[in-house]
Amino acid sequence: MEDSDSPETVVLSGTPSAESNESQESNPYAGAYQQPMMIQQSNDNAIYSMWLGIATWVCHITAGFVCFTGCLAPLTTIAGIVLGHMGFNASKEMNLGRTEAIAGLVLNYLSLAMYLVIVLFGAAILGGIGAGLV
Repeated sequence: MEDSDSPETVVLSGTPSAESNESQESNPYAGAYQQPMMIQQSNDNAIYSMWLGIATWVCHITAGFVCFTGCLAPLTTIAGIVLGHMGFNASKEMNLGRTEAIAGLVLNYLSLAMYLVIVLFGAAILGGIGAGLV
Protein backbone atom coordinates (compact mmCIF):
# COMPACT_ATOMS: atom_id res chain seq x y z
CA MET A 1 0.00 0.00 0.00
CA GLU A 2 1.33 3.41 -0.87
CA ASP A 3 1.62 6.41 1.45
CA SER A 4 0.02 8.71 -1.13
CA ASP A 5 -3.40 7.02 -0.65
CA SER A 6 -3.56 7.73 3.09
CA PRO A 7 -5.42 10.90 4.15
CA GLU A 8 -3.50 13.94 5.23
CA THR A 9 -3.44 14.54 9.01
CA VAL A 10 -4.37 18.07 10.03
CA VAL A 11 -3.86 19.36 13.59
CA LEU A 12 -6.36 22.01 14.64
CA SER A 13 -5.65 24.41 17.46
CA GLY A 14 -8.54 26.28 19.09
CA THR A 15 -12.08 26.63 17.85
CA PRO A 16 -13.40 29.24 15.45
CA SER A 17 -14.92 32.35 16.93
CA ALA A 18 -18.63 33.10 16.44
CA GLU A 19 -17.85 36.65 15.25
CA SER A 20 -15.07 35.95 12.80
CA ASN A 21 -13.06 33.24 11.14
CA GLU A 22 -10.17 33.68 13.59
CA SER A 23 -9.21 30.97 16.04
CA GLN A 24 -9.71 31.40 19.78
CA GLU A 25 -5.99 31.82 20.25
CA SER A 26 -6.01 35.07 18.31
CA ASN A 27 -9.31 36.25 19.87
CA PRO A 28 -9.20 35.23 23.55
CA TYR A 29 -12.59 36.80 24.39
CA ALA A 30 -14.61 34.93 21.79
CA GLY A 31 -17.01 32.62 23.61
CA ALA A 32 -15.36 33.25 26.98
CA TYR A 33 -18.59 34.29 28.70
CA GLN A 34 -21.38 31.77 28.85
CA GLN A 35 -24.59 32.88 30.48
CA PRO A 36 -25.51 30.52 33.32
CA MET A 37 -28.55 28.37 32.74
CA MET A 38 -31.28 28.96 35.29
CA ILE A 39 -32.94 25.81 36.56
CA GLN A 40 -36.27 26.56 38.13
CA GLN A 41 -36.65 24.58 41.31
CA SER A 42 -39.95 23.29 42.56
CA ASN A 43 -41.10 21.32 45.53
CA ASP A 44 -43.03 18.61 43.73
CA ASN A 45 -44.00 16.68 46.87
CA ALA A 46 -45.70 19.74 48.33
CA ILE A 47 -47.58 20.43 45.11
CA TYR A 48 -48.69 16.80 44.80
CA SER A 49 -49.85 16.81 48.42
CA MET A 50 -51.98 19.89 47.84
CA TRP A 51 -53.55 18.41 44.70
CA LEU A 52 -54.18 15.11 46.48
CA GLY A 53 -55.90 17.03 49.28
CA ILE A 54 -58.14 18.71 46.73
CA ALA A 55 -58.78 15.37 45.01
CA THR A 56 -59.66 13.81 48.36
CA TRP A 57 -62.37 16.38 49.03
CA VAL A 58 -63.67 16.08 45.47
CA CYS A 59 -63.92 12.33 46.11
CA HIS A 60 -65.82 12.96 49.36
CA ILE A 61 -68.26 15.32 47.68
CA THR A 62 -68.87 13.11 44.65
CA ALA A 63 -69.10 9.84 46.61
CA GLY A 64 -72.91 10.12 46.72
CA PHE A 65 -73.08 10.35 42.93
CA VAL A 66 -70.12 8.26 41.81
CA CYS A 67 -69.60 5.37 44.19
CA PHE A 68 -66.00 4.44 43.41
CA THR A 69 -64.70 7.85 44.49
CA GLY A 70 -65.53 6.94 48.10
CA CYS A 71 -63.06 4.08 47.78
CA LEU A 72 -60.34 6.34 46.32
CA ALA A 73 -60.53 8.96 49.07
CA PRO A 74 -58.68 6.99 51.78
CA LEU A 75 -55.84 6.25 49.35
CA THR A 76 -55.49 9.88 48.31
CA THR A 77 -55.61 10.93 51.98
CA ILE A 78 -52.74 8.66 53.00
CA ALA A 79 -50.63 9.54 49.96
CA GLY A 80 -51.32 13.25 50.51
CA ILE A 81 -50.22 13.09 54.16
CA VAL A 82 -46.99 11.28 53.30
CA LEU A 83 -46.14 13.62 50.42
CA GLY A 84 -47.13 16.64 52.51
CA HIS A 85 -44.63 15.77 55.22
CA MET A 86 -41.94 15.08 52.64
CA GLY A 87 -42.71 18.40 50.93
CA PHE A 88 -42.74 20.28 54.22
CA ASN A 89 -39.32 18.89 55.17
CA ALA A 90 -37.97 19.76 51.72
CA SER A 91 -39.38 23.29 52.04
CA LYS A 92 -37.16 23.89 55.05
CA GLU A 93 -34.09 23.24 52.90
CA MET A 94 -35.28 24.82 49.63
CA ASN A 95 -37.39 27.71 51.00
CA LEU A 96 -39.94 26.74 48.38
CA GLY A 97 -43.40 25.19 48.49
CA ARG A 98 -44.09 25.65 52.19
CA THR A 99 -47.63 26.98 51.71
CA GLU A 100 -48.54 24.16 49.31
CA ALA A 101 -47.25 21.57 51.78
CA ILE A 102 -49.23 23.13 54.64
CA ALA A 103 -52.38 23.32 52.49
CA GLY A 104 -52.00 19.67 51.51
CA LEU A 105 -51.43 18.60 55.10
CA VAL A 106 -54.45 20.56 56.38
CA LEU A 107 -56.77 19.15 53.71
CA ASN A 108 -55.59 15.59 54.19
CA TYR A 109 -55.56 15.68 58.00
CA LEU A 110 -59.11 17.09 57.98
CA SER A 111 -60.12 14.15 55.83
CA LEU A 112 -58.40 11.75 58.23
CA ALA A 113 -60.17 13.38 61.19
CA MET A 114 -63.47 12.94 59.39
CA TYR A 115 -62.74 9.23 58.95
CA LEU A 116 -61.92 8.90 62.65
CA VAL A 117 -65.16 10.63 63.66
CA ILE A 118 -67.14 8.33 61.37
CA VAL A 119 -65.45 5.22 62.77
CA LEU A 120 -65.94 6.34 66.40
CA PHE A 121 -69.58 7.28 65.74
CA GLY A 122 -70.19 3.92 64.04
CA ALA A 123 -68.55 2.08 66.93
CA ALA A 124 -70.70 4.00 69.44
CA ILE A 125 -73.88 3.13 67.56
CA LEU A 126 -72.89 -0.52 67.25
CA GLY A 127 -71.99 -0.60 70.95
CA GLY A 128 -75.36 0.95 71.81
CA ILE A 129 -77.17 -1.63 69.70
CA GLY A 130 -75.21 -4.43 71.38
CA ALA A 131 -76.05 -3.09 74.84
CA GLY A 132 -79.71 -2.71 73.94
CA LEU A 133 -79.69 1.09 74.31
CA VAL A 134 -80.81 1.88 70.80
